Amino acid sequence: MHANLFDTTTATNDAPISVLIIDDDEGYRFVCQRYLKSSAAVQYNVTTAGSTKEAFSACSKTQFDCIIVDYRLDNVTGTDVIESLKHVLGEVLPPTIVLTADDGKQPAIDAIRAGACDYLSKRVITKKALRRAIKNAVEKRRLQYMILQRREELHQANTQLAKRNEEIQRFYHTVSHEVRTPLTAIQEFISLVNDGVMGAVSEEQSEMLNYALESCEQIRTQFDDLLELAQFETGKISVELKPNNINPILNRCALAAKPSANNKNINLHFEKANTDFIVLMDSNRIAQVVSNLLNNAIKFTPLNGNIFINTKTVDHDSGKLCVSIEDTGCGLSEFDQQKVFERLYQVTPASEHQDETGMGLGLNIASEIMSRHNSRLTVSSVLGQGSTFSFELAICSS
Repeated sequence: MHANLFDTTTATNDAPISVLIIDDDEGYRFVCQRYLKSSAAVQYNVTTAGSTKEAFSACSKTQFDCIIVDYRLDNVTGTDVIESLKHVLGEVLPPTIVLTADDGKQPAIDAIRAGACDYLSKRVITKKALRRAIKNAVEKRRLQYMILQRREELHQANTQLAKRNEEIQRFYHTVSHEVRTPLTAIQEFISLVNDGVMGAVSEEQSEMLNYALESCEQIRTQFDDLLELAQFETGKISVELKPNNINPILNRCALAAKPSANNKNINLHFEKANTDFIVLMDSNRIAQVVSNLLNNAIKFTPLNGNIFINTKTVDHDSGKLCVSIEDTGCGLSEFDQQKVFERLYQVTPASEHQDETGMGLGLNIASEIMSRHNSRLTVSSVLGQGSTFSFELAICSS
């Protein structure tokens, strides 16, 4: 029985090399055998065959590390023998070397076409040349096996990763849907109690109920993010790019973020540009990105800080509009800047933000949205001074 295709234990530096010599010239078989047997550095186990029948019989019993075959045999060529052995041995066919006493290029061409590793002329062959050819052929096959083995390992690993990724996507989808229904019911019941429908509620009780409602909303948002990310990764969400004025979008996002900024006495700066920038975008998705960036800026900017929404044309020739959200917050380290857009990555917050929670999905989703706008979400930051998140959109020609 032949070894596995990926068996690389044979033909190592210390192991004997098993060689089959196929030649109808008994004298030449003896010469080649003597060349190999006289080697002190490498042990060769040599088997000889004077016909194709003997060769096939030997291959059925032994797994050879190398086969040496004469180009001219009775009624067949050595390359015909190689082709026949391919049908019998398949991928475990050992490396082959073709020998010939013929002059001309045709034997060499036929040998290469048949898949032989090397071609040697009987007229000039030496001990050194024969041993070197066998060593090179065996080493080449060993390296080929190693490459095939690594490819197979990578294929299996990729298959397993794909399977696990699919399982994770199904988990996201199932959990988000299964949790949403009871969570909605909880929110409704808490709202009814908080509104006094079930009886009078004290101020202290109302405060606790509002905390509960905020927690429910936070859970709902996190599960919505999980579901949306899963849909992005499976290609179930796409963007619809249309020419739109971005100024109203930015103004709406600024107004929505104003109450949260006011709670921390943060100055939110946005001045509507005199120019109406008509850009190619999905308005709702761009609003989602800007809102996420503003919420993060507010989250990581200390009391009495500043946040700026800026727009500028990058280059009139390129026709790009750059939108940036700049803050005077805690900033990001160089390491965090490399990781911040990765799924589930969370920046370790400053001490005053330890109570902030999240799943590390918002920036990853925002980055996915911008990639579907043929753009990139980027960040530049100085630790302790602030961060600027930016993206570019194509300006529509008038």
